[in-house]
Amino acid sequence: KISLPNGNVINRILPVRIHELDIADIKLCESVLGGVMRGVEFVYKSSGVNRPLRPIEEHPHDNINKTYYRDQINKVANSLRDIIQAISYPVQLAQPVISKERVTVPSNQRKLFNKKMLMGILFIIFLLVCISGIYIYKRVRQQNSMEMTLAIIPMTNPPADMDLQNIAIGSMQAIFAKLHEVKSLNVKGEITSLQYLNTKKPNKDLRKELQSNYLVLINIGRSSDKLKMWIGLIDTKNDKELWSHEYDWNDEQLMPLFTNVVQTIAGNLNIEFTSIETINIEKDLTKNPDAYLNYLRASARLLSIMGNRFLDSPSFRSVIKFYDKAIEDDPQFANAYARRAIALSWGVHSGELDSSNIKKCRADINTAARINKDLPDVQVAYGFYYYYCTKDYANALISFKTASMNDPENYKPLFYMAMVYRAMGDWKKTHELLDKVIKFEPKDPLDLTNIGLSFDYMHDYDSALLFHQKAINLKPNWLAAYMNKISSLISKYGNTKEAHTLIDSITLDTPEKIREVQILLDIYDKKYDQALTKAKESDLKDFTPGGLKFIYLGNISSLLNDKLSAKKYFDSALVEFNLELKADPNNYYTHGQLGLAYAGIENKEKAISEGKKAIQLTVTNQNKMKESEMVVILAQIYSMLGLYDEALSRVEYSLRNPSPLSTKLLQIEPVWKPLMKRKEFKTIIVKYDKR
Repeated sequence: KISLPNGNVINRILPVRIHELDIADIKLCESVLGGVMRGVEFVYKSSGVNRPLRPIEEHPHDNINKTYYRDQINKVANSLRDIIQAISYPVQLAQPVISKERVTVPSNQRKLFNKKMLMGILFIIFLLVCISGIYIYKRVRQQNSMEMTLAIIPMTNPPADMDLQNIAIGSMQAIFAKLHEVKSLNVKGEITSLQYLNTKKPNKDLRKELQSNYLVLINIGRSSDKLKMWIGLIDTKNDKELWSHEYDWNDEQLMPLFTNVVQTIAGNLNIEFTSIETINIEKDLTKNPDAYLNYLRASARLLSIMGNRFLDSPSFRSVIKFYDKAIEDDPQFANAYARRAIALSWGVHSGELDSSNIKKCRADINTAARINKDLPDVQVAYGFYYYYCTKDYANALISFKTASMNDPENYKPLFYMAMVYRAMGDWKKTHELLDKVIKFEPKDPLDLTNIGLSFDYMHDYDSALLFHQKAINLKPNWLAAYMNKISSLISKYGNTKEAHTLIDSITLDTPEKIREVQILLDIYDKKYDQALTKAKESDLKDFTPGGLKFIYLGNISSLLNDKLSAKKYFDSALVEFNLELKADPNNYYTHGQLGLAYAGIENKEKAISEGKKAIQLTVTNQNKMKESEMVVILAQIYSMLGLYDEALSRVEYSLRNPSPLSTKLLQIEPVWKPLMKRKEFKTIIVKYDKR
């Protein structure tokens, strides 16, 4: 510790913090410092974001800390000056002897004093030069990193032609694969490019968003009965076209054409290939033109599934059909095997393809690896196989991590790793990876709303709302993001005001039915008669699964003290859910709803048994996120049966850990009303309400 002339005491150690620390880390630092840790913050913090402050911020006003990089640099310099001066010229704590005699300082002490002052000033100047040098170096390195950065944008004319879109996306992938071999180029990933399909944004905006100095534009159009492909290279820094050419689409010449395009692009950028790069660029995925064309069509559809995933089983079968044709034309087509394996695993995971496809998926991966073990798609395929098909999370993480290292510009492997950790219940790792994904500014609505869901379960509702809204902005006619945002609003505020406002916008923007959520909001608003009317007028297909209609009718009738009708509706729910179990005996959600239906007719033994079975199935399925949902269902069953101690223990567990439950939701859902009279319930609310 050092005393300053103004009486303040500072530490010789100057903390410079580039991100928020955990409380445990702060305490550890303070135990060494011997006091409160005070330093200079270089932290950019906004909702869901905690990262180092950058020299130039695009939106500095969004920074909660309201700090600017150069101001913080100045604070560091000033703090260093104070520390150095205090070391060089210590403050004398003893009281000076006041004398009327003039004090004469010996010349040798004056020289020593002047020398120390000079050394102190020189040292401060040295530090400032170093800091400035680091700043300049980072700016230059940032500019250099953009200097050879390139993005590929697919376009079609007309824009709505799906066949042209598939060709454009396939062409983008082919050119990307070859450009990716050029080590001196930083090529933006395929998923990133897909988000700008048929964009109308000006080049300067694309440069800013993509952090790219060059764009390769691919435009596929029709001319009479022929296809035309226009390809251009744009210098976004100067908004200048460097090269462009129009080609007649020729299935027989596609592979050499794409090689020629890549060579032309490199020539315009003054890039010289190494011998290995030349070999890799000229190497084609297949020598068969028909196989190559079917591969491009299939890959375009698969990329759409992976990028948007608003498709159904016919979409998966269409993808697989084209890969089948590509493999039939060229049985040594490694890429086609790997991509078909990815499509199969996704189909199995979504429930659109049955489990018999798992064996075929693994066989495709093995074949692809045998033909070309270094193929990047092999690791991606392995990741999906382990994650979706076998629940081997350790190997899934290894595969996705390898895929991420092979393609660092693609955030998807990081996102899938986060989803694997989420299923494992490792929320710390999930959060860390999602922070990395967020930096890529993803534009896939399903990814964004999944990020929002993760924050919901971590009880960070502000961040959840932000990402659900981002998903809505990108896909305004997609109901799922709206439903997720409504859940976040109720979990955060404990009322339906904001949810009703959002509902009004849904009816305008989406054709899908929203009857279930309208019924739920009426229940929260205690408008039980309105809720009952809407539930009676609804169709089974308005609910997922359909048996939920009778669960709602049973609960509403109970709230209206119509016990006879409630029993009738809960009996109907039992019939529906038992029918569903015949088709899928291990569906954890169906067992959970079956437990609620049994609780509705006061069959305690079967209700608890089904609730516990639902939890056990999620454990067997190794999905901690779904397990947390079923713990809440079991708590509801206990509350309905009057077993309040059991209900309260699971409520507190759910609030203490990531789960879909919040303190505000507890106070608005009627199922928890019997618990409110308990002292323990109030204690739990107070304990967890401040998060």
